[in-house]
Amino acid sequence: MKTRALLIPWCLLVLASCSAQISIETEPFDVRVPVTSLLQPVYAELAIDLPDESVNTQDLDIVVEQVAARLTVVNPSSSLTLRTAMRLSFTGKATPDDPVFYTDLNLPTYYAQAAEILPSREFAPNTTTPLRLDSPALKQAIGRRRVWFIVSNTVVRGGLTPPQLPVEIRLEDIVFEALITKPFPGLGGALENAGL
Repeated sequence: MKTRALLIPWCLLVLASCSAQISIETEPFDVRVPVTSLLQPVYAELAIDLPDESVNTQDLDIVVEQVAARLTVVNPSSSLTLRTAMRLSFTGKATPDDPVFYTDLNLPTYYAQAAEILPSREFAPNTTTPLRLDSPALKQAIGRRRVWFIVSNTVVRGGLTPPQLPVEIRLEDIVFEALITKPFPGLGGALENAGL
């Protein structure tokens, strides 16, 4: 019986000195963003449903340690340099199974309010580029059921021969990940008041 009595306060002390950490990661998915004309961008709107652990957390006492998006950008063209950028939106029309494509002529009004998480960047022909995006705007996604990435693709340079259109940039293994900490401040105060 004495052993059991000593273990209870020891367990409480361990809880008081640490926090519960929740690691969140979505299932990886791929998308292809085509270009059908030179120097004119095409936009792909992609929907991501976040795991239950990150939804409806606004009223909880949590600390968002880190949020990031991981992906690999593939330019399969043998001669064309492609320019790509990405924004994060909390409004969208796409579903996880059905991306929506736009041009400059029919961009949705919410595009202007979407936060830039990947500034415009050029990807050379026949390249594969892993990226990790950790823009502060990504933290705003925590607590939401669904968010949208809006990706643009533009042909900016080519070789001497006319390009064969359409061309596409591939975004592979897109993953949204977060690390959330749940502190236990109340336990620490209770143990101090008890003289532990």
